[in-house]
Amino acid sequence: MEFHYYYVIQDIIGVLMAFVGIRMFILSIQMILSKKKIENAVSLSISYALIAASGINLLFYNFELKTWIRSIAFIILSLVIIKIVSIKNKQ
Repeated sequence: MEFHYYYVIQDIIGVLMAFVGIRMFILSIQMILSKKKIENAVSLSISYALIAASGINLLFYNFELKTWIRSIAFIILSLVIIKIVSIKNKQ
């Protein structure tokens, strides 16, 4: 078995993204379940779930271009959702 650094880099990035995504998803679920009225909390939780899915995608799949494209697409979609939520909150 050969050792390649790009496997280690992919795993580290995947762990960090999955950890941040899961933690923020849990916090957004707590915001939804709290008594406070928070607008767009569901869309934020979907956005953070996409970040966690991106990290999990990097962790469980082999080093391929398709894996990275899928993860980057999840991140871009997440950023678009967060941008839409922030624009709605300003109005």
